[in-house]
Amino acid sequence: MEHPLSPPPAIPGILVIGGGLAATALVAALRSEGFEGEVTVAGNEPPYDRPPLSKELLSRSQPADLRDQFPSDAATWLTGVRATAVAGREVTLVDTAGRTSTATAAAVVLAVGARPTVPPGWDGVRTLSDWEDAEELRNLLTPGSHLVIAGAGWIGLEVASSASRAGVRVTIVEEAGRPLGRLIPAEVGRRIASWLGDVDLVEGRVAMATATTLRLADGREVAGDVVVAALGARPATGWLPAGWLTPGGHVRTDAAGRIPDAPGMWAIGDCAAGDVGGQHWNAAVAAAQRCAHALLGHEVPPAPPPTVFSSMFGHQVDLVGRSAPDLAVLWREGEGWTALLLADDDILVGGLAVDRPRDVAALRRALATGTPVIDRHAAADAGRRLAEAVRRR
Repeated sequence: MEHPLSPPPAIPGILVIGGGLAATALVAALRSEGFEGEVTVAGNEPPYDRPPLSKELLSRSQPADLRDQFPSDAATWLTGVRATAVAGREVTLVDTAGRTSTATAAAVVLAVGARPTVPPGWDGVRTLSDWEDAEELRNLLTPGSHLVIAGAGWIGLEVASSASRAGVRVTIVEEAGRPLGRLIPAEVGRRIASWLGDVDLVEGRVAMATATTLRLADGREVAGDVVVAALGARPATGWLPAGWLTPGGHVRTDAAGRIPDAPGMWAIGDCAAGDVGGQHWNAAVAAAQRCAHALLGHEVPPAPPPTVFSSMFGHQVDLVGRSAPDLAVLWREGEGWTALLLADDDILVGGLAVDRPRDVAALRRALATGTPVIDRHAAADAGRRLAEAVRRR
């Protein structure tokens, strides 16, 4: 059910602030665990599937409404509202007309997500965070137009892939000079760079930006018709008490999402410190499931290894576990490839799999518990199951 803000809601059950994937995953988890009380989800936008914003930027005309997966009585959806303050378990809500109300509940779960990072002084640059951003970019990007992207992270690469596929000229400016340069080892980034085709990749640090131009620290300029900043995101938590937040703006929580010293208050997803490092689809769903178990007094399942899924330049890419530029790499070559990421020579800490779904499942199992140690010879044989190359220390 969907309702306007007025009259002020009095919520005896669970109130979820934010309408993204973490919020809807929490609704699903609560109902699957047998919760029969009232669940209210309050957010600025209707809940919809966000990954297609970048992966299908120029090919999708309508968002996929996540409410369609639920029975009509699964939750009450308050849309067109944003939270502006919280005191105890009382949340102040403001609707699009500026009307203010308060909502209270037995438990309040913050799932407010994050907003794109734009450095101070960058004037007129575009970002991609919501459906309105995507629609504006679709109107600006036509075949033959020139898109300039600051940042070669996941979002930057997905936008570049979608735009170039539609005939848009694309230039990416990245300080590291390679895709995912701050996340994965250089040799893996260079291999991804080989997919870029007609997309230009410029190495350099951006000092200033306008709506159409990036000015680099060395004096060069990269100009186009549209500039998009894809430099990561910051939690949308500026309205919360400062004592709840880490220096990076995330809400301090335990592994299940509880906020210390704030009875009845929880946080999950991109805004929560407990989920930092896994701010993607799988992490949001897993965080929601742990929170639902804890809210209902059930045993909380362990957190799975962080997993990032992406599709770009005709490839399916999965990053499982931990990654860093200084890790060693062991390659599994075959149909697709997998870069196993190793610490201390033989300890498996993560892996990036390209077009190899079987390796993704094996990595999740290997990294779920304990310390997995790799037999290098066996692991390098892509015809063998990865599990055969893993032992526990």
